[in-house]
Amino acid sequence: MPKQGNSSSHESTIGVRVRRRSLTVPGVLLGLPCLIVLLAPVMLLGGLIDLVVRRRGSTVRISLYAVWLFAIESVGIVGAGLLWLRYAPSGQLEGKASLQAHSRLLGWWATNLVQGAHTLLGMRHLLEGRSNLDAGGPLIVLARHGRPAASLLVVAILAESGLRPRFVIARELLWDPCLDIVGHRIPNYFVDRDSFNNREELENIARLATGLVNDEALVIFPEGTNFSRTRRDRAIEVLGRTAPEREASARRLTHVLPIRTTGLLSVLEADRSADLLFLNHVGVEDFHKLRDLWRNVPFPTPLSFSASRTARQEVPDVADKAALVRWLDARWEEFDSWVTTNSSASS
Repeated sequence: MPKQGNSSSHESTIGVRVRRRSLTVPGVLLGLPCLIVLLAPVMLLGGLIDLVVRRRGSTVRISLYAVWLFAIESVGIVGAGLLWLRYAPSGQLEGKASLQAHSRLLGWWATNLVQGAHTLLGMRHLLEGRSNLDAGGPLIVLARHGRPAASLLVVAILAESGLRPRFVIARELLWDPCLDIVGHRIPNYFVDRDSFNNREELENIARLATGLVNDEALVIFPEGTNFSRTRRDRAIEVLGRTAPEREASARRLTHVLPIRTTGLLSVLEADRSADLLFLNHVGVEDFHKLRDLWRNVPFPTPLSFSASRTARQEVPDVADKAALVRWLDARWEEFDSWVTTNSSASS
């Protein structure tokens, strides 16, 4: 079981956590009553804006969702406090019961944020291959990188299938107070993407992959960042210098970035028995800014997810890294083809 002190090499010290939470926790807990007080005039103004620009209630819907988000965050923070009071005084905060309770709280948080988006924003999501999740774990999930909403939906999808996630996820998301507090009490690693090849980072990622049990799934986003043409071209240029045997495969990718192998290989070395699940999506990446969301609420088409599973015995042995990387690149090309097909279908 990973030590909770290894949740991040740089962001999980007591001093850093206290400074961050001294801003985020009061911001949410005090922000909620302020939003409730301002809701009526905001709704009136938003309704007028929607009427003038002929939106289908976009401003009103987003305003209501902001209140819902702050409410769910507040309940999550309070719930985390109650769990601390239940388990910490007896020294059981890192025990099995506490870990399961905190995982359930995180699943509740994500599921309700998603349900609020369904109800208030008209968001829908479809999942192909759900049976691959219902078969249980342990799993190593290779997920397409996306906006924070994609990570939220991944948590909700796994929770619906009874799986508790361990995440290798960007440290920037620690500015969400519920994810920060609960995420530090269950196995997660908040990675510093600027030092992804750093030995300490890789050791901690590998440590996270140890001890996975049947109701757990380790989630890693092997692209490392969101897709853009510029980032794709830069990645191809780097591979041309550092791993020229991978360049041709990378050039065939049109919607996803090449896999960053260092972190993923550390995971696969640490756990040599868990099946691999490739979790893809289209639609989430279309919302770069709040303006994009405002223009598309209610969502015109469902967000599409796909889950495909590979039994571990079908994966090349990690001892032959060259064969394993070739296999992963080939699977990632299939991953990219699914995005191409389904992006065209939804446009």
